[in-house]
Amino acid sequence: MERIADWLHNRPWFRAIFALLLVLAWQALTVQANYKGHWSGLFRVGNAAPLPPRLEPTTFRNPHPRGYDGQFYRLLATDPFLLRGTAAYLDSPLLRSRRILMPILAWALAAGQAKLIDGTYVCVVACFVALGVYCLTKIMILYGRHPALGLLFLLVPAVPIAVDSMTIDISLVALTACFAYQVASGKTRGLWWTLAAASLSRETGVLLPAAAAIGALLERAPRKAFLWATATLPALLWCAYLYRVLPASALQEGFIPKWFIPGPTVGILLRAADPLPYPLFGANLQFVARTLDFISLGATIALCVLGILLLRMMRPLAMQVATVLFLVLVAAATDQGFWITPYGYARPIAPLFVLLLAGASGLKRQRHLLVAAVLLGLLDLRIFAEMQTQAIGVLRLVRGG
Repeated sequence: MERIADWLHNRPWFRAIFALLLVLAWQALTVQANYKGHWSGLFRVGNAAPLPPRLEPTTFRNPHPRGYDGQFYRLLATDPFLLRGTAAYLDSPLLRSRRILMPILAWALAAGQAKLIDGTYVCVVACFVALGVYCLTKIMILYGRHPALGLLFLLVPAVPIAVDSMTIDISLVALTACFAYQVASGKTRGLWWTLAAASLSRETGVLLPAAAAIGALLERAPRKAFLWATATLPALLWCAYLYRVLPASALQEGFIPKWFIPGPTVGILLRAADPLPYPLFGANLQFVARTLDFISLGATIALCVLGILLLRMMRPLAMQVATVLFLVLVAAATDQGFWITPYGYARPIAPLFVLLLAGASGLKRQRHLLVAAVLLGLLDLRIFAEMQTQAIGVLRLVRGG
């Protein structure tokens, strides 16, 4: 048994499989406890959200009238090429449909069969979690850290949020971990595909090919810079397709998110100084909620400061540039309304946290990695508070109540 344990110790896939099974086990429990056995409950379809008639019989409705983002990517997974009128059911057709990677993977695994989409989408989420753990574990081994530290990937806020509500940010954070390992190890044979997939994950994913290209230019490798830049072509072609098939009304929403530099302010600092009030809560519960909000915002600011401090020591150059770009993204989110809850704001900037874990693991002293992990844990406190209802349901199920 000791020989087997020693053999498994340095096997990244072992921890990746552990993470995958952990995710699926939690989801199976919460589906039984909170969604009456309906896996579609994970997508948080609002009870007032419009749905195509073909999906209504197989959909579990969430008590919240609006639901959450995962419901729109589920719709896309049933009709990724928008040939069946799905755009009419999306809250922001251009915004949602350009984030096509996970929906189209779920559609492909289901061979286009709508009745299988829920299951294949859940599997795609779990596989991206496994990919992220695998790549971060490889980074830990590369830098001589304990392989179990690869499980720190589970602390990245986009991970529990995706497990809880099927959001698509899990693909970008997993691909960021893959990017970090590829550039750190010098094994860049598959890097183009990683960058292309990141660009199709969501619009902020283009920062990874930008970082790779800028890094190559700074290293005086113009051919590589051109190659990495071409990884954005699939996303550009997809956007061109969307402009062809989407109705004109859907294209009026614009391409740049509203939270991106709406004014010359520092949104995160303004929100930290005045956390969101909760008028429907009692005094004690409101105090707890606002305190957790303040802690999450403070942890986010501290992580950004840590990123700035690590920049000079971070290697390789492409990872350093990527960290700078995502720090700029945080600074560009000047809309105070963007920083309302970490369940929302932590997802677009989550690749920064992966880069911090990867970069800190390469330093001589392990304290930077420990600090990053603690700050991520503090940031997650507010996220886990959002998941308390599901946790209570699971506890009741386990206890047989």
